[in-house]
Order: sequence, then C-alpha cells, then structure tokens
Amino acid sequence: MPSRRLTAAQVRAVRILAQGWPSPRGSTLPAQLAATGFLRTLGGADAYLAARARQPRMRAADLDALVTAGEFRVTPAVRGCIYLVPRAEHALCLSIAREQSRARDARDAEKAGIKPGELDAVGETVLATLRARGPLTTDALRRELGPGTVRSLGARGKKVGVSSPLPPALRRLEFAGRIARTPADGRLDHEKYVWCVPDRDPFAAAAADLPGEPTALHARLLSHFVARAGVTTLAAFCDWSGLTQRDAKAALPHAEHEPVAADGCDGEALATPALPALLRKLAKADDAVALLPFADNLPHLAGGVAALVDGSAHGLRVPTWGETRCKNRLVPLGEARHVMFRSVLAEGRIRGFWEYDPDAHTILVRWFDPPGKAARAATEAAAAGTAAFLRDELGHGRSFSLDNDDELRRRLALLRQLGD
Repeated sequence: MPSRRLTAAQVRAVRILAQGWPSPRGSTLPAQLAATGFLRTLGGADAYLAARARQPRMRAADLDALVTAGEFRVTPAVRGCIYLVPRAEHALCLSIAREQSRARDARDAEKAGIKPGELDAVGETVLATLRARGPLTTDALRRELGPGTVRSLGARGKKVGVSSPLPPALRRLEFAGRIARTPADGRLDHEKYVWCVPDRDPFAAAAADLPGEPTALHARLLSHFVARAGVTTLAAFCDWSGLTQRDAKAALPHAEHEPVAADGCDGEALATPALPALLRKLAKADDAVALLPFADNLPHLAGGVAALVDGSAHGLRVPTWGETRCKNRLVPLGEARHVMFRSVLAEGRIRGFWEYDPDAHTILVRWFDPPGKAARAATEAAAAGTAAFLRDELGHGRSFSLDNDDELRRRLALLRQLGD
C-alpha cells in the first residue's frame, strides 16, 4: 500500500521538477536533454522548442551539433515513432522498436511475397554500398543498388504498403544497429534522412547492462518513463509506450518506482525514486517559466495538458488535434487529450497558450489563468526570444512536417478567441 499521498499541486510540482526545471546552474544541454527523456522529432520545430524551453539560450546549431557528433541519435522508439535520444539510450529504443514491430513486419513480408533470406541478401548489399559510397538517402541508395538488385513487389506488395524489399531491409538493419539515420542537412525540422554505417555498434556499447529478456527490457523502459514523468500511472505508461497492461504489470515489480496515492491519478500512482528529494524543493517549481511545444514531455508524459492546469480551468473550451470532421470544434480542456495550442508554463502550472504569427514574426500569448506580474514579464521575455529564434534561426514556426503557415494562421485566429 502507498505510504505517501500527494495533493494535485504537489503532483504538478513534482512533474515540473522531474522534467528538469528550473535548469540547474551550470547544467549542460546534453544533461538537460537526458533528464527530459526522449524528444519527439515531428519534422518541425518541436524538438528545438522543447530543448529551448529548458535551455533558453540554446541555439539551433547547438542541438544540431549534438546530433552531428553522435551524442544524440534520431531513432525509432516506442510505437515506432521517431525520437531524439541520448546515445546511451539508443540501444534501448532500438530494442523496443524491434520488438513492437516484429509481428507486423513478419506479417507484411509474408503478404507482400518477400522470399526467405531475401531481406538478409538485400541488407548485405546495402551495407556494402554504404561502406563504399558513404551516407545516402533511400532514393539515392536504390539508384546505387542498380537494376535487378531490389525487385518490385507489384500489386501484392502495394496492398500492404511495401513496394520493394528495400524499406523492410533498411528497418531490419536499423533495428539491429547496423545502419543509422541522420538528418540530411544536419537539421531536425524535417523528415529527410540519410543512411550511414555507424562508427560504433549501439548494442556493443550497451551489452553490459541492456536486458535481453522482454520483462526486464520493459522494466528498464518503465523506469525511464517514471523518472521523467515524476508522478504517473501504469495506464499512462501503456498509452505512451504501446505496451499492453499485461506486459506493463509484469514489468512493474522490476522497475524503479515508489508507489504513492496522488490526487488526479486513478488508483495507485507511480512516483520517481527521486521523489523525497523533489518534495524538499517543491517551491522551486514555481520559478519555471517556459513556452512549450505541442509534444513536450511535461504534458505528454502526464497524459495531457489538463493534468497540469488548475481544476477551475477544466471547463475552458479548446480545439484539439484529430477533429478532422470539424476542425474548429471546441471541447472542454478537462476532456482534451491533445490540445491544438502550445502551452505556457508559469508559477507551477500551465496557465496559458501561445502561437507563432508567421506574418508578424511575433508570438501571441493568451492567459486563461494569469500568473503574477513577474511571471508575466518573464513570459514576455521568453516569447520575444522564442520569436527571434523561430524567425532568425529556423525560419518558421511549423510544428510537424505537414504543418504550414495557413494552419498557423488558423490556430492563431482560434487562440485570439480563447475565452470569448
């Protein structure tokens, strides 16, 4: 039974502190990012914005340099989504992605008519080509392989979305750590990658402590999640990771966590082992002021923005992602899983939303729970710095690869109506 009970305010504060706020004096960018957890790379500005929310003086080139140097890797991870992760977590991410895709990949290969051993043969040719030619895009690699090396799978493959054995061969090589993806021009705000043969085997580097047994591997992932979430639930972990409740429950006794009772969490909650230390500095969470991207880990690991706002704001009606039939439909904030607006963190909770104006090159902030004068001034300074970053360094404010300026304008118009 849990020996500790946390109030809603304590839960919010622990989640903020577990995500690395406020930034410790002298903290480096790699250390801050490692504390944050896996960063989603959606083909837009989000990875940069998540990093800058914790290191406001960071330049785009600083993050790009970590990727170029191999200190951070762009890799598939949970649910097959692409993340930016520390090199030390690369093998864990590949292991989870490989496990979660194994059954589907085998099924698709059979349906597409891929022959036994064909992917291995294509893979060896790919490796030889990359070693001889250096990094290549998928299209350039296909051209280099030459006619007849990779056959078309025809109508049979088209039905399952596999045009040739090359994409599944690349996936297999990537999951094994034999090739790696890296941004084509060193930037993270797109989804254009080149394949290369890595200078080190991620599994060899992690062999000493990476579990091979599935339950132990899941426990390692759960420990990672709880440490970054601060306070969470098994259901939230399953939603984030894609693991079943059965697998998560089997992993729980082997994962690092403290069972707690927490307001706002149904049933038993899971807290980071660092909880006692975080509880001693709860007041510091109020010092954090940040403009968050859509997919920031603070709300994402907590199950949504609603978990970070005061209950009095749960009735506020906001637009959400996924409303394809009615793009301007508004739902109560307390019921919204994926709010369309970017969030503003101030004085211990999310109190407002923001968006970038692609025409004026400024940022609009709208409060639904206004903080004090000092926090508002700090937010204005953060907004000015973020606007300059998007305008001068990235050249856009788009959140993901299919986003565009017209969508930014539409979200901006909705934000101006907030509370009306």
